[in-house]
Amino acid sequence: AALEELARSYWRPIRAYVRARWARTPHDADDGVQGFFAWMLDSEFLDRATPDRGRFRGYVKSALEHFLTDVERKRVALKRGGGQVFVPVGPADDGTPALEVADPAGRSPEDVLDDAWRAELLERAAERLERELTEKGKATVFAVFRDYFLDESDLDYAGLAERHGIAPTNVSNVLALAKKRYRWHLRSAVMETVKDSEGLALELRWLLGEDA
Repeated sequence: AALEELARSYWRPIRAYVRARWARTPHDADDGVQGFFAWMLDSEFLDRATPDRGRFRGYVKSALEHFLTDVERKRVALKRGGGQVFVPVGPADDGTPALEVADPAGRSPEDVLDDAWRAELLERAAERLERELTEKGKATVFAVFRDYFLDESDLDYAGLAERHGIAPTNVSNVLALAKKRYRWHLRSAVMETVKDSEGLALELRWLLGEDA
């Protein structure tokens, strides 16, 4: 169950890094991610992922760098012969596109992973908040929070009250409650990837864009 949660939580950030690093097709990226998780299970990756190694995000970056470098080295060796019979193959004639540019903005793979990691944590906190409030019969509280903070909506308090059938004077209290619980879930999600309160503070500052 823990391994399944690990894969589900970090698949998208890891895939974003692989796409940016290799700049190949989505299919190649999927193969790279699957290969990384297979390597992770077969190696001592999880045993070495101790809190004293710092933030889990940095540890994953380093492991990805080494894994993909090794994959590329083996690929080049195979291309040059590698004990196999070399059969030249021309461009694909099945309509498959050539190499794609994974990040037109030109960001580094590390920056791409950071952005995807940030989005993943924020989304995870929102999902946990929605689950908590829904189970407590407060789905409307999450809906108001979502419309005001998460969605691209220009609704003011009056608009939120009208949409969700609550008193305009109650919107502020609803948002304050949801925001407090969202921060709690966000801290909990981040705490799973750091060693201590100092690491938590540093990661939260980075997550919220306050370390520039």
